[in-house]
Amino acid sequence: MSLQWMSCVLLSLMCAHELQSLSVSFTNPWPFHVAVGRDLVLESSIEILPGEELLMLTWERNVGTEARRLATIEATRQATTQDSRISTENNGTILRISGVQESDFGRYTITATDGNTGTQQSAHKYVRKSDRPPETSVVLLCDVSAARAQWDRPVVTWLLDGVQLTNQTSHYTSEDGAKLHLQEVKGRNYTCISNSSLGTSEAHFLLADSSVSRNTCAHWSSMIAAVLAVLCWR
Repeated sequence: MSLQWMSCVLLSLMCAHELQSLSVSFTNPWPFHVAVGRDLVLESSIEILPGEELLMLTWERNVGTEARRLATIEATRQATTQDSRISTENNGTILRISGVQESDFGRYTITATDGNTGTQQSAHKYVRKSDRPPETSVVLLCDVSAARAQWDRPVVTWLLDGVQLTNQTSHYTSEDGAKLHLQEVKGRNYTCISNSSLGTSEAHFLLADSSVSRNTCAHWSSMIAAVLAVLCWR
């Protein structure tokens, strides 16, 4: 029994050593979204124990039941790729594909092979098509100084041309109310009011009236033209 027990312990230690000697993972665990024509960069992380040797890295793309080898990185760190659009960086741990095409979407797999034991470890990443670009916005930030300690967080209220933005218009602001999305609201006089245990303060932002500027320019242009006409007539 003691010999059998020792054999089990030794086998367990050997298995644990193999499992821990090499690990592969992606730095970002979530699926990636990329638009057609853009560049795709997949970054992986490989950990290997001192004394162990990394024999080979491979990158594959799986679409359904089909798998295509994209790149192979030998122990010499020389990479072989199957497409001129494909390149590797950082000793093969980073895969880059330029000018993404429809056929580039699917599941990507990186596999590392231990040179001493021959064991392999893999990690997967799904790459999906981005149908539309992300929404962008210009915001006004109600920045409240926190130089003094307080027990509560400021409550921010926005006024647009003197009228408070209500709950029905709360989607114009960020979740904490500190940011106001200018694409969503139209006005000239923006006021943010901060209310907390420290007291109440407010700040104003006034947009220039472009119509006034245009009328002013037109007025002076007419004046200058009239003066020039008189001078030329003389």
